[in-house]
Amino acid sequence: MKQTIQSLILVVFLFSSIIITAANPNAPFNLRSFDKQNPIGTNDKPYFGWYLSDPDANEIQSAYQIIISSSLANLKANKADIWDSKKINSRKQNYIYLDGVTLKAATTYYWKVRCWDKDGNASSYSAAANFTTGFLSNKDWASAQWIKRDSKDNDDYTYFRKKANLPNKSIKKAIAYISACHSYELYVNGQFVGKGFNNHYPQYSYYNAWDVTTLLNKNTENLLGCLTHWYGGGQGRVTGSRGMILKTIIEYTDGTQTIIGTDKSWKQTQASQWLLGQPQRNGEGVGRIESVDSRKAIANWNKANLNDSNWKNATEIGSQPTAPWTGTLQSDLTRVIEKEIKPKSIQNLGNGKFVIDLGKIYAGSFKINFNERIAGDTIKMLGGYTLNNDGTVSSKMNQSTNLSFKYIPNGNNSVFNPYVYFGMRYLQVENAPNDLNQNNVSFISRHFELDPSRSSFETSNDMLNKTWELMAHTLILGAQEDFVDTPTREKGAFLLDSWSQAVPCMSVMYDRTMNMRVLNEFLQSQDQYWPDGRINAVYPNVDGGRDIPDFTQSYLLWVWDYYTQTGNIEFLKSNYSRLKKIADYVDSYKNSSTGLIHQLKGGKGPYEFGIIDWPPTMRYGYDTAVDSRTVIDAYAFEDFNIISKIAAVLGNTVDKALYADKADAIKKAINMHLINQDGVYIDGIKNTQNASTHVSQHANILPFALNIVPEANKKQVIEEIKKQKMSIGMVCLRWLPESLGLADEGKHLIDLYTNTEWDGWAKTIALGGTATWESWDANTTNQSMSHPWGTVGLLAMQNYILGIKALAPQHEKIQIKPLWFGDKLTYAKGTYPTDKGDIKVDWSYENNNYHLKISVPANCTAKVYVPKCGKTGTTIRFDNKEVSATEEGNYLYLDTIGSGEHHFER
Repeated sequence: MKQTIQSLILVVFLFSSIIITAANPNAPFNLRSFDKQNPIGTNDKPYFGWYLSDPDANEIQSAYQIIISSSLANLKANKADIWDSKKINSRKQNYIYLDGVTLKAATTYYWKVRCWDKDGNASSYSAAANFTTGFLSNKDWASAQWIKRDSKDNDDYTYFRKKANLPNKSIKKAIAYISACHSYELYVNGQFVGKGFNNHYPQYSYYNAWDVTTLLNKNTENLLGCLTHWYGGGQGRVTGSRGMILKTIIEYTDGTQTIIGTDKSWKQTQASQWLLGQPQRNGEGVGRIESVDSRKAIANWNKANLNDSNWKNATEIGSQPTAPWTGTLQSDLTRVIEKEIKPKSIQNLGNGKFVIDLGKIYAGSFKINFNERIAGDTIKMLGGYTLNNDGTVSSKMNQSTNLSFKYIPNGNNSVFNPYVYFGMRYLQVENAPNDLNQNNVSFISRHFELDPSRSSFETSNDMLNKTWELMAHTLILGAQEDFVDTPTREKGAFLLDSWSQAVPCMSVMYDRTMNMRVLNEFLQSQDQYWPDGRINAVYPNVDGGRDIPDFTQSYLLWVWDYYTQTGNIEFLKSNYSRLKKIADYVDSYKNSSTGLIHQLKGGKGPYEFGIIDWPPTMRYGYDTAVDSRTVIDAYAFEDFNIISKIAAVLGNTVDKALYADKADAIKKAINMHLINQDGVYIDGIKNTQNASTHVSQHANILPFALNIVPEANKKQVIEEIKKQKMSIGMVCLRWLPESLGLADEGKHLIDLYTNTEWDGWAKTIALGGTATWESWDANTTNQSMSHPWGTVGLLAMQNYILGIKALAPQHEKIQIKPLWFGDKLTYAKGTYPTDKGDIKVDWSYENNNYHLKISVPANCTAKVYVPKCGKTGTTIRFDNKEVSATEEGNYLYLDTIGSGEHHFER
């Protein structure tokens, strides 16, 4: 009996241990502040995020606690001498802002977090993380001056350098803070530190911070060197003013500091290997042809042992702020990644002529080692996108950009590596001094730090997979100084182009940093140019205020996309008045007779009153002679709808109702005036209320995708949409696959992505495209062949083929609903990154059996659909148990599925 009791006690003890182990979440991990791990040079408005580690299934975070300390020792002792959030009951896992605390400039703060699960069990604290503030006000730049080389060069390459002796002390930390117009490369003791790009208006200029601790030497002479490049204004680049400011703070373990700031004691000289007087590459001002004479290069310019006694001293412009840098310099946490890749092939055409093929279009610069050449001979090169029949690079299909280069070797081993990047696939080299091969030719690919490994997509359809690869690759081509519309012809952040690529950058590459930066930039354009609420069409830009009405309208859709992905309420709150001005601008052009938007002011020439689509061939006959355009009216509906939803999030019940009424009123007006006798949408009406007779795909996809179409007309509208296959360009492209997805037209959706006879991505691939194009006919019209706005098609692949959609901000609630494709698609699997972790979906249909496997991150719940597969009844198998699901159309669903891996069978 005694032995039995002891056994029972042991069983109870073991069971209790299991319960305790299972019930307590592990410490949070992947801590981020400002969406980065341990960032430096931040502003004073930090926000925090993390991932949960909880082995229990169906777990949520019920609360969190963040503590911030001034030292690592204090943090380890749980001494929150800077901030203690206390226990906050919330499921938020990112964009949790520090509140009510004043931070110091150039200071490192340490933080950690713990979380509670749904049963109230607390995790241990996470490992320590930190962030280091940058310069928070102009006074923080004291001891540094803006400097320049006195020059009138329109393509100004300048070397700056400063020697500094450091004491014989142990260096604890050294950070260099730097701003320059338009770009710079920073070196310490000959070692590359980083590069930055500052194309913004001077009053909004950015600065970067770089950790140089390990590059400095104590008790010896050190050299700080910087190459700057100023080259006037262009598309996406304001003229600005040549100048640089740098301040390095070196902290020692004994608590003392050395500060090295730019002033007139810095030495400067022209980087004269770049020959002056070169022509512009195109009318967009992307730069001048690089003609480089390597004989004039200064070896070891960035090392201390160079004798710079013949260099002149820099000219001091003034301390910060000084004209034209009259604002407070902004912290910029965006960074560029560079990766050296090898060509796919190198063809020797004889007589020193070679054609290098990267295999696909990349953005960056070629790097070629030349040797065995008498100094002074010129090597001519031409970059390009396509080849002529004889295998040479085409100078006609060049995006209206001269992609030529000239290089003069120095007689020894010399390296051709242009400073300004461009998108291209091929490089033709003439008069090469030596054989070009894989050993001496490479390409420095570059893009903003997007992470292509964060998502995945694979299906049973090879063309569908290639379509995904085409768009995913193109995303990184456009992520440069901003979300540029092309890395070649126009390196500018066009609003609708940016939105089209920025949203898939969030869900495919897990970008947050560039999205927030560019969203803020466009709002600055409203402050600078548009008191009526408009937003610049491209910003920053050399030509100042320039708008396109439907670009302005699209901004609010981007804001809501951003909020849905991130849950960043603070962005909505701090910018609400500016966001509302956009909707009010649209509303001010409402016609009292029709209730529609008539001649929405803005744009010039072919953009006036709305671009609709671009280039003009991509309008497919859209009737732009009307005064009220259906596309503009549909966007107006969504603008009002979004402001109503933002007002609801912020607790503004008055505005919620006001803009909901505006949305409802224009929805009724659209359906009263813009549907023809066949039950489909026309392109618009004139002021006389004479209706257009043209029925475009544009005019039908927006009402369908935005839920404007009356139930009685949905069948006619979707059939009209399907009948027109792909009859839109990239401006409205998002709404075509979205309409098909919402209409459960899975088979037609697959055709849209894979049919090589229709205009679309598959046809682009069949025609040899390796990036998305500006238009479906770019191969014959010399439009851009590396235009990332076509990447917006990635969204529907995630939303309707993998079936993943956010139902609540920050993915607290998601929908997993892969469409029914029958035998058209037999499997699909992929990964989708979120602020809570990765969502994974893997479904297959084989032998009349449908299987869906999902992985849901902790703190996320899912509404999961499976197709009926033509079978009767509502029974499905869920995690090896037969359950009855809820019927909805051609699908069955189970709601509130929790975290962990789950299996569904039908």
